[in-house]
Amino acid sequence: MAKINQSKSPVKGWIWGFLAAGFTGAIYSAVFPLYKWPHYLLMAAAVLVVGRVAQIMGSGLDTSKRMPAMDDLPKSGNEQVDQLIDRGQEILAQIVEENRLIPDPALSRQMDELESISNKIFRTVIEQPDKAPQIRRFMDYYLPTTLKMLRGYRKMDERSVSGQEADNVRGKIVSAMDVVIGAFKKQLNTLYQNDLLDISTDIDVLETMLRQDGLSGKTMSMFGGAGAAAQQKKED
Repeated sequence: MAKINQSKSPVKGWIWGFLAAGFTGAIYSAVFPLYKWPHYLLMAAAVLVVGRVAQIMGSGLDTSKRMPAMDDLPKSGNEQVDQLIDRGQEILAQIVEENRLIPDPALSRQMDELESISNKIFRTVIEQPDKAPQIRRFMDYYLPTTLKMLRGYRKMDERSVSGQEADNVRGKIVSAMDVVIGAFKKQLNTLYQNDLLDISTDIDVLETMLRQDGLSGKTMSMFGGAGAAAQQKKED
């Protein structure tokens, strides 16, 4: 099941929750009567709901970003290919998790794009398992190296590593991600290249056969073959 991306600031969320709950209780008691125990139950419910919502929002819960789930993609029916895709999704899930822990909007946008392209690559291989050998380098090097770079970035942030050298490394990682995304796009295009060539070849063969059978242009006829040639001669 997909996991919702949560913030790294739970303490801030609880502070906001308590403040909102207290404010709600004060407003409720000033506006509504509190003569009977049901009144107190209603106030308690309102305080809990508002406090919880404030706690979640104060923590920075982001429901727009979801961790990739292993069951989001179908199976190919080929055990080896399915294992390959599962391994790729596991690495991608770790990449998304590292991205969640790095408060860098620019890097986050890059990782969102990388996640989208990666899932398109996986889906293409699932639909056409014979293409699996084409993504070996993508699986064995590109994805793991991307994960390694993100982990390095995150550890520098967590340890508050500063200075010119650290800033240079961070800048190089962000720049490298642009290169990685370009490589991922090229990988996806490569997977489709043979399909495009096959379609183009089929079109050329079809046009050639139509001309040979007299079924293209002015010679198009329902007679076909020699009948089409006779029909064309008659029209001339």
